[in-house]
Formats: sequence, structure tokens, C-alpha cells
Amino acid sequence: MGAALESTAPPTAKASFKTRLKAWWEGYDPAELMAEPPQPVLVPVAPVKGPPQEIPPLEQPHIKVAQQVWGEGFTRPGREASILTLVKPFALNPSMTVMDFGAELGGGTRAVSNEFGVWVNGFESDPIMAAGGQELSVKKGAKKADIKLYVPQEFQPKAATYDCIFSSEALYAVQEKEKLLGSFERTLKARGQIALTDFVRTPGTKADDPRLAGFPARNGQPGHFWTNDDYLGKMKALKFDVRVDEDLTDHFRSVIIEAWVNFTQDEAAAAFVRAHPEELVAEVSLWTQRMAVLDSGALQLRRYYAIKMGSTKSS
Repeated sequence: MGAALESTAPPTAKASFKTRLKAWWEGYDPAELMAEPPQPVLVPVAPVKGPPQEIPPLEQPHIKVAQQVWGEGFTRPGREASILTLVKPFALNPSMTVMDFGAELGGGTRAVSNEFGVWVNGFESDPIMAAGGQELSVKKGAKKADIKLYVPQEFQPKAATYDCIFSSEALYAVQEKEKLLGSFERTLKARGQIALTDFVRTPGTKADDPRLAGFPARNGQPGHFWTNDDYLGKMKALKFDVRVDEDLTDHFRSVIIEAWVNFTQDEAAAAFVRAHPEELVAEVSLWTQRMAVLDSGALQLRRYYAIKMGSTKSS
């Protein structure tokens, strides 16, 4: 990528970011929304030295933009409140050990550890996110909240290690979900608990439905979406007693909209538009597409809470 460009055109030459974001959300072409006025005077901005992989994780532009929108330590909607609500049924206490699968930057991992004084091991598949999450834990002195890199071929947690496992909107990106859920069952202690939210195909939506292409994982890879019956069937086979199975789609949609509204009202937003225009375009585009898929009825966000009732040798 070449050097970034910054416009010296008068401030009145284009609409405010809030106006452009609102137009974008209503379906205009992102390129038009972020376009500068005709014939601006452009001044080169000094490029970042070194290739992108040499930029520290928390200085990566896409991570900085995501945190500005979703909150420090988060790259998706909900912040601490959603995670603490997800784990509420666990009735956590400091003697317990917890796993957070799909920890990303560890915002939820630290929220649970800090709130209940428990050890939480977060696992994240993106190397940059995992490194950035662990860096944040160290900076914040969250000694009981570790973020580790999840490598599918190497993921073999010890049996009967964890009291509880939670995962927030992460499993749809995992292709071998049956194997992963088996690993969860195996590493949970007797009467261990699991709580997760995930995007699932609605009844009648086939795995090859073209609408699903609009809901990729953050790394750009296609999602691997189960149905609600797939989840319930596998949990039953693993001898989980499913206590909660509910649709959170409407709430999730409102949280997304609220976060973007708050972003447009944040005084720091304008600076992020100028400093990281391409990354902001990508972030808004990602969530615009995802909202469109949810609104189409192809996917819904569901919450599951279950208790391990027995051991399955085959898992």
C-alpha cells in the first residue's frame, strides 16, 4: 500500500462523518461516502516504516479502529456487559477455573477474571489478536487472565481441568465444531458448565445459501454455520443438559446500532476517520454486510447454557 493521503480542503467541503456514516448505513456506496470533494489538494502523510507484520499488535490500524468502535479490548459488540451476562449462570467464585474460547483481545476474559477473581484462560485463533490481548492483560495487571494462541491441531486441553467454558460469537468460524465441542466436554469437570452465543442458520436456510457469504469471519474466511438443531443434537450426544436456548438476534442488532451511534458522537471519531480511513471503511462495511444477513433472516444469534451430566469416552 502506498503512502496515505490527507486532504487540505476546507472543512466545509464535505459532510460530517456522522452524516456520511448514517448515509452509509442506509445503503449508499462506501466509496462514495468516504470520497473527498472534487480536486482536493493532497499532502502525502509519512508512511509507517516497515512491513505491516512489524507493527506491534495494538498499533495495528484495524485493531485500533475496532477498539475505538467496540471498546477497549473488544472487536465486536457487547463489551463487558454482554460477557458478564453470558457467564451469570455459572455463579463463579475464586476457586474456579474458566476457559474463554474466541477471546480476541481479551476484553471479556479480563472482565470475568476481574469481576469474580477467577483464573480465566482465553484462547484466540488470530495470532495478532492473541498477542495484543496478552499485552493488554500484562499492561492492566490482569495476572489471572491469560490470552493464548489457539491452534486447532494442537488444542488438547487436559481432561477435567475447567469448571466452566464460555464463548461469544466465535464458533461459527470453526469448521470442525464437533471435534471442538468434544474437547470442551472432555476438559470440563463433572457438572461443569458451558455458555456460548453463536450465529446459526435459521430453519430452511441451507449451508450453501448465497446470503451466508455476506457474513465472513473477521479474517475474511467463510463461516461454517450450524443450525439450532445441530447444536442441540450434538450437546445431547455429549450428555449436556441444555438449560437455555434462546434467540438474541434483536438485542444484538440494537447493540450494533447503539455502538455506531455512540461512535459518531465520540469526539475522537473524526481523528480516526482522518488517520485510518481504509480501516474504518472496512469495519463499517463488515458490519453493514452482517446486519444485512441478519435482517434477511438467514442467520440468527442464539445463546446456549448447559451442564455436563456425564462422561462420553467417544468424545
